[in-house]
Amino acid sequence: MSRKHYKAIAEAIRENIHIKSQREEVAKALLKALKDSNPRFDATRFLHAAIGE
Repeated sequence: MSRKHYKAIAEAIRENIHIKSQREEVAKALLKALKDSNPRFDATRFLHAAIGE
C-alpha cells in the first residue's frame, strides 16, 4: 500500500466516526495490518490523521 491509501483510510475514519474515542479504537485496531503492508508505515502520523485534533 502507498501513502495515498493510508491517507484515504485515515480520512474515512475521521469523517465517518464522530466520537473521538471510537476513531482512536478503530485506527489502533488497523495499525498492525497497515504496518505489515508497508515497513515504512508511520503509525504516529496515521493516528494523528485518523483521530484528528
